[in-house]
Formats: sequence, C-alpha cells, structure tokens
Amino acid sequence: MQAQTVSPDDPAGRCSATVSAALGAWDTGVAAAERFGDKAAAMAREKGREYLLPLLGIDPKTVPPDARGGTSDDVGRALEESRNDPKRRAALCAAITRAADEAKNSAGAGLDALKRALDSWQLTPPTAPAPTPAPGPEPGKQDGLIRS
Repeated sequence: MQAQTVSPDDPAGRCSATVSAALGAWDTGVAAAERFGDKAAAMAREKGREYLLPLLGIDPKTVPPDARGGTSDDVGRALEESRNDPKRRAALCAAITRAADEAKNSAGAGLDALKRALDSWQLTPPTAPAPTPAPGPEPGKQDGLIRS
C-alpha cells in the first residue's frame, strides 16, 4: 500500500508515510512468516510492534510483551484484516497516525515545560559566592615571563 493523504472531508483522515511504511513492513513480515507456520507468524506479529511503538514514542524494549494489554495483538489483527481492503488499511493508518500525532503533541508539551524551566533557571542569579581569582604573582613582582 502506498502512503497517501486523504482529503479532510474523508472520515479516514490523513495517513502518515512513516506509519504507512511501518504497517507495510509489519504486514510483509507477517505474510512471509505465515508460509513457515503458526509459530513463525506469531513471532513476526510480536516483532511487528518494534515497527509501530517507536512512532508512538515508546521504546519496545521497555514494554514487556505480556504488559502491553493486547494492543499490539489488536493492531496485528486489524493489519491482517485490512490486508486486502485498501479503504480499511487507509482508515487503520489514519487512526495510528492520529495516535502518533497525539503522542508527539504530549511530548512537545513536556519539552515546552522544560524550556520554560531552563529559561527561568537562566534568569535566576546564582546564589553561590563569586569564585576567587587564581593565584598569581604578587603585585609588583615579576612572574618570569618576557614581555615585548
């Protein structure tokens, strides 16, 4: 399936090229693995989350497979159900694109808060005493340097 931008009045919405590529890679892996049996297909479905979770700002290595609450399984099933239905695939892609955009927006809000914190930190004068100057020669004594 090619990445596409759907018109704003279309209920499916916009499909990100990145999300489309992730879904396509996941689907291709599962389809190829299905030729080798159920175990291979199950493994490919599980590995597919490594394509999708980073788009949502989630490191797949930090989320144990049994703690995902079935979400990756649900997306995997939706992916397979939409394999031969371009409209359903576009709607799935648009839904995941919206989720990825929402994840970016919440991360952006956190970054804005961090920027404000750093800005206020830079405006606050330091409370530590001024550093003492480095030791040097006493006034009026030569420091051993030749000056021209």
